[in-house]
Amino acid sequence: MVLINGYTRFGMVDVPGDLEVPWWIAPHVRDFASLAKSSAVTEAQREAAEVEPALAALTQRLAQTAAVAHVAANVKGSEGFAAGVSATLAADIDEFCGTPPRPKHVNQAGLAVSLIAASLPANDPAKAALVSQAERLQNLRGKLSAAA
Repeated sequence: MVLINGYTRFGMVDVPGDLEVPWWIAPHVRDFASLAKSSAVTEAQREAAEVEPALAALTQRLAQTAAVAHVAANVKGSEGFAAGVSATLAADIDEFCGTPPRPKHVNQAGLAVSLIAASLPANDPAKAALVSQAERLQNLRGKLSAAA
């Protein structure tokens, strides 16, 4: 999750006083003296789960491919770019999920795609491609659970 938060805006929360702080430290912000005396930051770093290298690579590729959609939206006659973005997203996700798709990886990929898409504004060109991949993964997830 730490890696996914690096590519999305879900790592911050609003607290009193017009501040935005990381979600894990929000409970301590009401009392700065108590935060200064605590070891909350050290504990959060120590307890953070290590990210699987394959999931980290997938998340990075999804974010990079989504950036191509921004270029495609601003280039005249870029229908091929848009199709390439969708195909590349699908290929990266399918490679991560495996053949046959493993349910755990389908869930992880779905979460990564959904978090990245949710962090984009509604009119972002990459959002539509990511949402279609999230829908595809949701359908695949349903098929896998029905087969089990």
